[in-house]
Amino acid sequence: MPFGKPKAPKEPKAPKEKKPKKPKPPKVKKGKKGEEPPVEAEGQELEEQGKKKKLPLPLLLLPLAVIAAAAVIIFVFVLPRLRGDADPEVTVSVEPEPPVLPTEIPIGEDVVIKGMALGSDESGAMAEKAKTITYVYTNLNDAGKAAQTYAAQLAEEDPAFRVVNEELVRQREKPDYTAAEGMVLLARNVPVEKPEPTPEPTEAPSEEGAEPTPTPEPTPTPEPTPEPVTYVHTVRITWSEGKCVVTADEVEGKVTSPPPSTTQPGQSISRRGAQEMLEGMAPEQLGLPGASMEEYEVLSLSGTEMVDGRACYRINVYSSNNAQGSNEFMGSYLLSLDGEHLYQLDPVTYEIEEMKKP
Repeated sequence: MPFGKPKAPKEPKAPKEKKPKKPKPPKVKKGKKGEEPPVEAEGQELEEQGKKKKLPLPLLLLPLAVIAAAAVIIFVFVLPRLRGDADPEVTVSVEPEPPVLPTEIPIGEDVVIKGMALGSDESGAMAEKAKTITYVYTNLNDAGKAAQTYAAQLAEEDPAFRVVNEELVRQREKPDYTAAEGMVLLARNVPVEKPEPTPEPTEAPSEEGAEPTPTPEPTPTPEPTPEPVTYVHTVRITWSEGKCVVTADEVEGKVTSPPPSTTQPGQSISRRGAQEMLEGMAPEQLGLPGASMEEYEVLSLSGTEMVDGRACYRINVYSSNNAQGSNEFMGSYLLSLDGEHLYQLDPVTYEIEEMKKP
């Protein structure tokens, strides 16, 4: 039997924590005598300096020469152009190209011919299709009478066609339609669209207590606008035995009235001369609206009338510029035979008022 008290069991001891071992510094290899020790990069193995091979000197200078040449090109050529300092005498020559013209021209029915081909020395040439239209009327019993009838129909157009010469001056002498062969030229001015007037700004009424509106500066006088190009519709009628050739066209120009005939003091003017005198006047001189007497038809009546002891021609003025397209009476005038006195006749009251000397 054991003697004494029994001993209590001892608790087991906790294991001691081991201290982490310090990392040993890497061994540095000693270089050879007269050489520096190699430097070790982190995470990489040491490279032995002795193993590196040096490049030849010409290969090292070649990239430097290329870079220097590129810098010279950029400095001399590229930068001046970006700054706008390029030599103005240095221009790029562009050779002219031949113009683009129609390759075919139709003639007759289902027939075409080659179009005009031009070289580069005519690079600015253009081709525009003419507006000329020609019709040939055949199997006519009386070609002169057919031409006269067609001329009368054109005189009823709106605007009306008038007989003119080659300079587009209105003629009063009618052609001889009884001749076996002949020609008559008729023309009218193409109406020019007038620009719409710009409305002037209206000033709003100032309220009481409001600050006065500053006076606007005067608007500078606009430069005169060039006159628009005007065009004329022409119809040329040529007739011969049993045939009429009608050629319609649109050309640049303007139909004008013949100049008024001049007479010496004491001489009498003819009826046609009195008519031409009124045609050469401005509408405002006759109390008529419009810019030109070309908008009116001037007709002299037969016989003479006495006004203030002077023999006068009576001349009526008509206008076809209306919705109906008919000749609208615009006024009646009396011109003395010597061309020195012009009177206006009121067709309702028959009162006669002398106007300014034409």
